Amino acid sequence: MQRYFIDQTVEVHETYTMDTEHIHHIKNVMRARVDDLFTVVDNKGIAYIVQLTDAENITFKVMEAIGDEVELPVDITLFSPLLKGEKMDVVVQKSTELGVSDFVLYKADRSVVKLNSKKEENRQKRYEKIATEAAEQSRRTKVPSLTFSGTLKSIDFSSFDLVLFANEDENLSGRSIKNVLNDFNGISIAVIFGPEGGFSKNEADLFKAYDNVALGRRILRAETAPLYALSVIGSFYE
Repeated sequence: MQRYFIDQTVEVHETYTMDTEHIHHIKNVMRARVDDLFTVVDNKGIAYIVQLTDAENITFKVMEAIGDEVELPVDITLFSPLLKGEKMDVVVQKSTELGVSDFVLYKADRSVVKLNSKKEENRQKRYEKIATEAAEQSRRTKVPSLTFSGTLKSIDFSSFDLVLFANEDENLSGRSIKNVLNDFNGISIAVIFGPEGGFSKNEADLFKAYDNVALGRRILRAETAPLYALSVIGSFYE
């Protein structure tokens, strides 16, 4: 059943007009007809089954709330530098499907991709669209936020209950993510990954006080590493 995130609050048994950004998809892609059912998630993060009442103006009646809990019991913020080509698209899409709460794209010492403020703005819109579509496809009730940041040194990690640092140079000596989570009772988790060339020594030194985690016994590509970590965290809680 198709899902849409809408920027309004709805109530059961009431009728509403769909947001304009979704009308084209419902009419011309889904070719929806009166009485068709789909789901919406309102701006409070509550999912509902709705029924189309007008296929021209795209109005719908809210039938019932959906109580299934699909989100992870922890909030995961993924810290990643921009990756080359379409790698970042893949990371945003798949990480959203795997339950990430927020993305922070920082400027790594060895980053290949460097953007000015205008290009950052365009990329942000692109990634937000990818995240929204992935959240709809995976039937989540939350679309991850995405922000651009400065260097790792400029970011304050003290607000997180747990900080996981994935340094490929120390992968074999790192703790497994599951072992770290066995000793963890908090809510917010920061997971930090490096660019294609890995972390610089200065960046690695920033995280000496935190848990360096191993991502299996192999060295993973920059776009694969976060997906591995999110899969392990997801399997631990689900």
